[in-house]
Amino acid sequence: MNDDTGHKSPRVHLASLGCAKNLVDSERILARFAAAGAIVGAPPEEAEIIIVNTCGFIEPAKRESIDTILDYTHYKEDGQCKRLIVMGCLAQRYADELRAGLPEVDGIFGLNQDEEILEACGFAQTCDSGRFLLTPAHTAYLRISDGCDNRCTYCTIPLIRGAYRERPADEIIVEAGELVERGVREINVIAQDTSVYGAEKPGGMRIHNLLARLAQISDLHWLRLLYTHPAHFPTELIDAYTGIPKLCPYVDLPLQHLNNDILRRMGRGATAEESLKLIERLRLRVPGIAIRTTFIVGFPGETDAQFRELLEYVKDLRFEHVGVFPYSQEEGTPAALMPDQIPDQVKEERVRELMLAQQEIVFARNASIIGTRGEVVIDEPGDDDGIWLGRSITQAPDVDSLTYVEGSDLAAGQFIEVEIAGADGYDLVASPIEENDGISS
Repeated sequence: MNDDTGHKSPRVHLASLGCAKNLVDSERILARFAAAGAIVGAPPEEAEIIIVNTCGFIEPAKRESIDTILDYTHYKEDGQCKRLIVMGCLAQRYADELRAGLPEVDGIFGLNQDEEILEACGFAQTCDSGRFLLTPAHTAYLRISDGCDNRCTYCTIPLIRGAYRERPADEIIVEAGELVERGVREINVIAQDTSVYGAEKPGGMRIHNLLARLAQISDLHWLRLLYTHPAHFPTELIDAYTGIPKLCPYVDLPLQHLNNDILRRMGRGATAEESLKLIERLRLRVPGIAIRTTFIVGFPGETDAQFRELLEYVKDLRFEHVGVFPYSQEEGTPAALMPDQIPDQVKEERVRELMLAQQEIVFARNASIIGTRGEVVIDEPGDDDGIWLGRSITQAPDVDSLTYVEGSDLAAGQFIEVEIAGADGYDLVASPIEENDGISS
C-alpha cells in the first residue's frame, strides 16, 4: 500500500505486555501511527517497525519484557524490521540500563512519549487519534485515572507511573460513548485504584456517580469495574451494584493478605476485619455477586502461621476467582529492605498450596451450577468447529476462566442465554437455550 505521495506505507507490529492499563497505551499509539499513514497490525516478520510495550511491575514481568525484546531483535536480520522500539513501564524506569544492554534497539521511550516515538520512526507528529482496539471489537477497557498514591510497600507503580491523576468525568464519558458507537458493548473500567476516583474533591463525581453516567449510554450492555481497593470502597458503590442494572455483579478486590501484621507492613490501609466486613456486605447486598481477589504470599517475615491463617480464610470465604503471586523483592520499594526475606522455594510452595485450595472451591462451584441458565458474551471461535469462547457476566476478560459454548450459528459479540452443561477444569461448558430466538449483539 502506498500513501498519497506514492511512498510505501511502513508496516507496524506492536507487542503489548503487562496489564490492561498498558494495553490502552498500546492502542493509543497504534491509532496515532495509523493516522500518520502507517499500516498497523502487521505480523512481525513483515513489519518495518516493531514496538515492544514493556511491563516493569515485578521481576517475572521484567524478564518477559527483556526476553520479548531479544526475540524481536532477530527480525532485524531475518525480517523486514528497520526500527525496533522499546516503550512503556520498563523503559520508563530502566532506560539507561536498556540502552547499555540492548544496542540492537533503535529507540527507548518511557511513558507518555508517543510523539517522540512517531518522530523517531520518521512520522510527523499527530494529535490524539483515539484508540486502535487490540481487544475483540465488542469489548474494551476504559482508563479513568493513572498513577497511584497508595504507596504499598511492595509496589513499584508510583515509581513508574507517578502520583495519582484522574481524568475529567466528561472526557471519560465522551470516550465511552465513542467506543460504543464503534460497536463496543462491554466496557471494563480500569485504573490503578478505581474506587478512589473523585474522593479528593468534596461534592464532586465519585466512582459510583461515574458508573451511573456511563450506564446511561444506550447501546452499552455490560459495565464492569476492575481494580478496586478495600480501604477506599465507598458504601455508595455497594448501592450502585444493586441500582445500576448494566453494572456486572462482579467485584475485583485485591486483598493481598488477611493477616493484620502483614497488611500493616504492606501499607494496605485496611485491616483484615474491615475487608471481611466489606465482603460480608457485598455478599448480603448483591445477589449472585462474584468476587475476584489476589494474594501475595511469602512477604518478608510471613510466618507459617500467618500463611495458614490466610489459607483458612480462603477456604472459608470461597471466592469466585483468586490469583496468587509470590512476593517479588523490587528495587526501590520499602519491602525490599525489610528483614526476614522468604526463600523462593517456600514462596512457591505457598503459592501451590493456596491455589490447590482455591481449585477445590472452583471445581465444586462449577459442578454445583450445572443445569443453571445465564447470559454469556461470545468472544471468538474456539479451536474446534462449533465451539466458541465466551464469558458469563461473572467472568472478566483476560484474567478469569471461560465458558465454552457449543453452537453453529454464533458470532463474536453476541450476548445469548445459555444453560451450563458441564465443566472443564476451571472453565464451563454451555449450550444455547433453544427458545432463545433472538441473539442480541
